[in-house]
Amino acid sequence: MTQDKMRKVIAACVSAATVLFFLLAGYLIYQGVTLNVLKEREKALEKEIAELTQVNNDLTNEEQALKDYGMDMLAIKEGYRPAGD
Repeated sequence: MTQDKMRKVIAACVSAATVLFFLLAGYLIYQGVTLNVLKEREKALEKEIAELTQVNNDLTNEEQALKDYGMDMLAIKEGYRPAGD
């Protein structure tokens, strides 16, 4: 192999390695950005889930209060008197 041919082969290997390096670096940067976007989306969804859970708990407590109130009114209508009267 002549020296000129060896230089061409080395130059081709170096350029191929450089292209591969930049492709892999670009892919890693893309993955990092995607991961950060997904983490932000996950935080937003967790916050929304917490808010909806709180709303659900509030509604459940309100429904229970209305049910208790209805039972009290039905008892009074049927002639029962609250304690202390």
